[in-house]
Amino acid sequence: MNRSLSRLTLAILAGCCALPVTAQETAAAGAQGADNTEVIQVRGIRGSLTQALATKRMSDSVLDSVSAEDIGDFPDKNIGDALQRIPGVTVSRTYGEVDGVNIRGTAPEHSLLLLNGQNVATVGWFDNDPFTRSFNFEMVSAEQVSGMDVYKSTEAQVNEGAMGGTINLKTRKPLEMDAFTVFGSVEASHNTNTDGWEPSLSGLVSWKDDDERFGLLVAHSIEKNNVARETQSTFGGAIPWTGGDLPEVPNTEGDHPTVPLGFASILFDEKRERTSSQVSLQFQATDKLLFSADYNRFELDNPHVNTAIFNFMHVNGIIDADSEVYNDQGVLVAAHSRTRDLDGYSVPLFNNTVVRTPNMVSDVTNLTMDYEAENWELSGVVGRSKAKSRGKQSSVWFADTVNKDKAGVSWDIRDVHKFKPDHPEVLLDHDAMNLFMEFTYLNNVRDHKIDYYQLDHKYHLDAFGLTSIESGVKYQEQKFSAWQENMHDGLLAKAEADGINMNDFNGGTVTGILSEVSGADTLTDFAVIDDRVLAYGEANKSAMSIDKYFVINEDITSAYLKGNFEGENYRGNIGFRWVDTEVSSNNLTLSQDTSYTNFLPSLNFVYDLQDDLLLRFAASKSVSRPQYEQMKMASKIEVHQKTASIGNPDIEPYKSNQYDLGLEWYFNESSIISATYFKKDISDYIETTEELESIQGCEGCLVTRYRNAGDAKVNGIELQYQQDLGNGFGFVANYTYTDSELNSVNTGKGPLYGVSENSYNLSAYYENDIISARIAYNARDEWRQVYNSQAGMAEPFNSVDASLVWHVTDQIDISLEGVNLFNEVRQIYRPDYGYMHSVDQFGARYFVGASFKM
Repeated sequence: MNRSLSRLTLAILAGCCALPVTAQETAAAGAQGADNTEVIQVRGIRGSLTQALATKRMSDSVLDSVSAEDIGDFPDKNIGDALQRIPGVTVSRTYGEVDGVNIRGTAPEHSLLLLNGQNVATVGWFDNDPFTRSFNFEMVSAEQVSGMDVYKSTEAQVNEGAMGGTINLKTRKPLEMDAFTVFGSVEASHNTNTDGWEPSLSGLVSWKDDDERFGLLVAHSIEKNNVARETQSTFGGAIPWTGGDLPEVPNTEGDHPTVPLGFASILFDEKRERTSSQVSLQFQATDKLLFSADYNRFELDNPHVNTAIFNFMHVNGIIDADSEVYNDQGVLVAAHSRTRDLDGYSVPLFNNTVVRTPNMVSDVTNLTMDYEAENWELSGVVGRSKAKSRGKQSSVWFADTVNKDKAGVSWDIRDVHKFKPDHPEVLLDHDAMNLFMEFTYLNNVRDHKIDYYQLDHKYHLDAFGLTSIESGVKYQEQKFSAWQENMHDGLLAKAEADGINMNDFNGGTVTGILSEVSGADTLTDFAVIDDRVLAYGEANKSAMSIDKYFVINEDITSAYLKGNFEGENYRGNIGFRWVDTEVSSNNLTLSQDTSYTNFLPSLNFVYDLQDDLLLRFAASKSVSRPQYEQMKMASKIEVHQKTASIGNPDIEPYKSNQYDLGLEWYFNESSIISATYFKKDISDYIETTEELESIQGCEGCLVTRYRNAGDAKVNGIELQYQQDLGNGFGFVANYTYTDSELNSVNTGKGPLYGVSENSYNLSAYYENDIISARIAYNARDEWRQVYNSQAGMAEPFNSVDASLVWHVTDQIDISLEGVNLFNEVRQIYRPDYGYMHSVDQFGARYFVGASFKM
């Protein structure tokens, strides 16, 4: 029988804050509040899903919520892993863990991450990372978050800057917790691409006095992980091939088939350490006045070695003519070949190793005042968020000149990616790599700082159909800067003079990479070097120069007005946000100032068709600011060639008019069936374009720069079905269909990058007083992808995660979790050339842990 819920009960459920430290009780436990209102305490998997559903139902905007228990038990080892379970959300992985989130057909940089309602400063972590506003979700430990809300429609009081969605992470507050709470956990993790297990520790202590006037919370966690991405890839696009049969000289006459520039077998090996800290202090000065001070710090330290074995096809010839395979596009996609030159056989294989020591830190400090009078509320926030990234890098190239007679290579890039030398054993010999070809050294520095001052007011009334009016002002000062020390030839000459070869940095060998993808038909074993090469670069960096320097300052002033309304069977809000942005961008020689203003209206409307069935409608205008990469003042002018490339601080934000229409049926407190249609019309899409200009002494230059040139459309449907089946069983399922179209001045019409037309989530759980178990399946079909500067289509990807928790006592849990259990791989296909571009294997990850609470 269907059971309706009162609005009071739903509000209580939405306000409850379950801790991620226990999953003992499946059923709700009743408690009596001071006003004799029944306070429903919900715990466990079902409890956290019930809370999330109550938050969604009571929200006036289109919103999805994740509770802390979901983050801790899904298994979701960082915030991004939990977000991928939400309808309309897909994720990106660069090294196995989620580092970016796509919401409703938009790129990660078009969504906004807030911490307790405030922006978080963010920076990339090594030289190849573009300068974006996208937050790296690998930074945040799940232990530090009590829950999160994903706003898919906008409200006037929420910070602007997201045409995809806004993710608000919420941390714990001591006055909202039990009088004295202690939590601790220990965990060991293993990645199947690596050897051994790595430890993690976390702890939390929260206290408040008997009068609940003072509260203090301190939390800290350290997570260590070994990360290894194993890759085989083509690189450099495709070129006309002029090779012939060995040992003949190249045949340069007639038609030439297209071939990839080359092939690589790559191992990215990283020792990752993630540290999170939180200190929260609260003082309830009076019954109406509350002061809070919060400090949160996130650090990701990830030294790594990236080893690549390269073969360059443009100097190859064919050993066995019968091995040649051409596809329907006339591209050579399989052969048995050998590198050569006019004097005979040449060096076929190269070892390029890049050693980096990147470190990223983000922190947020907030001072908050909340005052609540009889019919009005006032709150103020003063805060600062800072981020910095520091990273040194050495890159070296070695070549084997000893084994010229063992230079044959077989390769096949049709449906899979196979690349194997005839004599792979030569790649295990450090001494054979005796030709030192190139040595570069970089030092990367990035900083981001946000200072903000905010005042909000809410006035309660019962007039003109309104229940309250909210208003506020905010001022932000943002500064993003980056520079890079870069030295190349001087260090190479010094290394050559010292007689350096690969054995001077001997790091042993690796074996068995990508063994689950292509088996014995691909290169799986080769020699590697260690981080001594970085020390050599640091010690011999006398010829340094400063490169890639720029500073961007943004002064952002905003104000909003919102009216909340409610009737017998309807509720919602209507309002607007006004934003003025002043930009200054400069480097060592160039400077430019600009400004723009945006008016952003919003409407959210909820109509109760009956007690358990509601209709939602939302309409709004939103913006996503240009990325720092697009705004930086960086120029390269070739006067003689009449060409130039230059940044463009004068570009305006992406703009989106967006609409939502949804139907939600809550047939009990922890179950829902819903359908939502969403639409985005995006204008001022930023692209690189070429135009004739006169600039800095170059008259009639063909200038390449970012401009507001394109537009895009996104339409989609989200379907959700969640049900508590009783007796401890339940499931959650959702499906998202997304139809996207980018109208590009460069490439014409096509789908937006990173968008899958179909994506799915399915999870099932069982829990009782002794165990709590969950298995989750996530899948998406193909999507347009840029990888190593090459555009392609990523093949469909799916993964299975699972968790099992044994409640030993009321205070002690033992857990076992697995992520990507079947070690699914990512494959990227080049439809323009008809071959497989790359294969990435991230490995399965396992976690064994124990936790206690008192």
